[in-house]
Amino acid sequence: MARLRDALALPATGHGGVWVVRGEPGVGKSRIAATVLAEAEEAGMAVLAGRAVRSAAPMPMRPLGEALLGWLRTGTVPDDPRLAPYLPALGRLAPQLGTAPGDGGSSVMLVGEGLLRLATAIGGPGVLLVVEDLHWADPETLGVLEYVADNARDVPLVLVTTTRPYDAPAVSELVSALHARQAADVVALEPLGEPEVSAMLAACLDGPVPDGLADWVLRFSAGFPLLVEEVLADLRASGALVEDDDGWRVAAELSATVPPSFARSVETRLGALTPAAREVMEAAALLGTDFDWQVVGAALGLEDRTTSAAIRELRTERLVVADGDGFAIRHALTREAVLATVLPPDRRRLARALAEALEERVGDRDTGAEQALAELFEAAGDAPRAARHWLGAAHEAIARGALTSARDALERAAAQPGAGLDLDIREATVEMHALAGDIPAAVTVGEALVAELAERPGQAGHDERLGRLRLRLARALLAGGRWDEAEATLAQASGDTALVHVLAARLALGRQDADLAVERARTALETVGADRPEVACEAWEVLGSAARGRDVIEAEGAFEEGFRLADRAGLALWRCRHLAALGALDIVQRRPTDERLLAARKAALAAGAIATAARIELDLNMLRTRYFELERAMEAIDNAITMMTRLRLPDLAVAHLVRALTNGLMGKDEEMAADLAVCEEMPHEKGMIAVVVPGHVLGPVALTRGLYEEARQHWEAAVVAARDHPSFPFSTRGLWALLETVLGVSPDGGAAAREEVRTGPQATSPYNRFVLRYADAVALGRAGEREQAERLFADAEWAFPGREPWMEVHARVLVARAAAADGWGQPEQWFRAALDGLVDYGQTEAASACRVAMRDAGIAVPRRAAGSDRVPAHLQRLGVTAREYDVMELVAEGLPNKTIADRLFLSVRTVETHVARLLQRTGASDRGALGAHLAP
Repeated sequence: MARLRDALALPATGHGGVWVVRGEPGVGKSRIAATVLAEAEEAGMAVLAGRAVRSAAPMPMRPLGEALLGWLRTGTVPDDPRLAPYLPALGRLAPQLGTAPGDGGSSVMLVGEGLLRLATAIGGPGVLLVVEDLHWADPETLGVLEYVADNARDVPLVLVTTTRPYDAPAVSELVSALHARQAADVVALEPLGEPEVSAMLAACLDGPVPDGLADWVLRFSAGFPLLVEEVLADLRASGALVEDDDGWRVAAELSATVPPSFARSVETRLGALTPAAREVMEAAALLGTDFDWQVVGAALGLEDRTTSAAIRELRTERLVVADGDGFAIRHALTREAVLATVLPPDRRRLARALAEALEERVGDRDTGAEQALAELFEAAGDAPRAARHWLGAAHEAIARGALTSARDALERAAAQPGAGLDLDIREATVEMHALAGDIPAAVTVGEALVAELAERPGQAGHDERLGRLRLRLARALLAGGRWDEAEATLAQASGDTALVHVLAARLALGRQDADLAVERARTALETVGADRPEVACEAWEVLGSAARGRDVIEAEGAFEEGFRLADRAGLALWRCRHLAALGALDIVQRRPTDERLLAARKAALAAGAIATAARIELDLNMLRTRYFELERAMEAIDNAITMMTRLRLPDLAVAHLVRALTNGLMGKDEEMAADLAVCEEMPHEKGMIAVVVPGHVLGPVALTRGLYEEARQHWEAAVVAARDHPSFPFSTRGLWALLETVLGVSPDGGAAAREEVRTGPQATSPYNRFVLRYADAVALGRAGEREQAERLFADAEWAFPGREPWMEVHARVLVARAAAADGWGQPEQWFRAALDGLVDYGQTEAASACRVAMRDAGIAVPRRAAGSDRVPAHLQRLGVTAREYDVMELVAEGLPNKTIADRLFLSVRTVETHVARLLQRTGASDRGALGAHLAP
């Protein structure tokens, strides 16, 4: 569009030219032309617009006549002697202009020259001539336009024409020739991609687009704007897409209805085919959007040459397109339109022929062939063979972690009458539920099936099936934290040595035996090599989990290895599980990003791995509590608890601990106590209460209230408990060493605490490493080694992109207290920065304690921001502080952050933080919208 806008500016300089907008039907050519017309009219240009129409005997120069006649209804031909000789030629287009000359051979050139002279005579801002659907134009029109194109450069005329790329070879040749000699500029329109379709849907819906809708609409519309609009209108009309108070949501299963206009277009093109080509098209549609032309030919008994000739016809009619070395139906709606024309007897006959041809290609099937065979045999009415292939499709989906697809395939298999595959379907269902995290369902089905099979000894393959089934059941029991039952079941399992090793590794990990877990996981890796990527991925997950409690760098390496393997093998479930583990390590590694966690959650929900999605919500909570975004943190943990309760996951106890922390940080002590009580009543890992409650709940809560001695006592209790459970994740134990060193309660000044953290588990955790350096700096300063203390403190500093996490702010307060007492560093600067951070996070009790510490150190405490009583009541209710209000007023004046910082004597980072808080509190979309919130 930008190129065409530039073109509209040319006539004002006395120049013009020709622009050809080329694209397939529905890609937006007409909308582009309408926009150009509207903008030209707004600019005061003279606008002439006509359209060529499909006709067996087209009227010569019809679009040009329509354009000129339409303009003459309101426009007046200038009295210009240079134009007068050409008015008779223009009479061919508009009789009121004169009688056309009898020399038809020269009339095309004369009409073209007449149009150029007319544009010059009209003058003003210039002339726009639009000719739509040039692919249906008559030869005379093409001749006129070619003449105009060759001579429009120095005339104030812009000619914009639209055309399709394939419908008229003569037009394509003309456009190519004009473009080659630089007489015309070609604007090629391509279908929209996913971002553009999302943006278009958001504009049509005037709001956020429901998850998954853009991908689905793109698949059926192929990115053609016309079809995007029609598919969306159909979804709204059918009730599949509804609007309520929370916006638009998908209320029913999405299904495509072919728009009538598009169906008629496809039917017309089908009618132009030979019988052989039409049958090839119908068979291809039954195979799917992407089809194997050799399978189609074999099913129809055609020679390759005959099949090729048929596909050439289909390409000519734009029903199929080349796709690498093969072919594909143009888009999903084309396929639906073709299938709608196939009569039931023909559909059954073609489906059977295609299924048998595809089934013969045993060693040459792509992923998804099992589902294709199942659909074809189902369409052919062969239920037993359809069930067998649906079961095969389920196994394929389970192997790659597409659990939603696996569930659908198993349901389709079970729905086939007379298949006799009940035991096989139920066995696969156990594995599917176990991987998805639906432990109650997996255990219920698995235990019933094991009991049933145990009563049927002696049948062929009985022992092998029973051993395999016990492996599936053991996986479910492990996922449910039922270690003793899992161990007993695993002892009876057989048939898959590598899987036995990896499940034994998971059992050891669950029982806090990290060394055995690592040993069995590595044995599993050695056993499978590169042959079983799904087993190897699980082994890498165990290795990463085992390492996380002692060495986050080693853990990250294991999870990255598993992620790369899953990505290469196309294993959706394992890819999202490793991505989730890496996202969780982003928190431990002090990376303030939720990108990997959000991507993993989306992938987990798409794959049907609800348990994995629930655990990701736990990590999202922890990331958000790190930045004191407590409302969002509570939303995440509530989601996790809802899902975990339904699935009865063993992590439910951990989830209640996490919610206890969130409630404590929000000042809801009764709710915190209630969650802790619920956790104690639930089955939980040995040592979890002893380590996590003081170290991850009570200690941090005391910290937010400035109760540093109480926090130290809680962390000390956690450290003592962790000595008996060294593999339990405890990434904040370094803060205990800092508290011990600063508060000086132990005779050695915290030296033993620092050494225990330095040489203990998770010493490589970035948080522990950072806080330990702070503690070492404090110890050096206390010993009079001021320069070394300052150097070590500077080395420990961490440059955060954005806000500094609140626990780091408290660490700075502690260092400032020690530095002020021992006479080193810049305690006043550190106190002031920390106080700003505490106020910003709304930790008023801790901020008061910080002010007391500053007074005790003889440091002037900043006064409350002037004009605090001026904060309007409606902003006070939102929690806006006086300082935030000062920032808000200056933002509303349009001042940049640097200027605001200078005005208020703040750092730029602090201003950025205040603006972020204001956006969050008010719900404003951007800083430009903050001014609207100054008034109630």
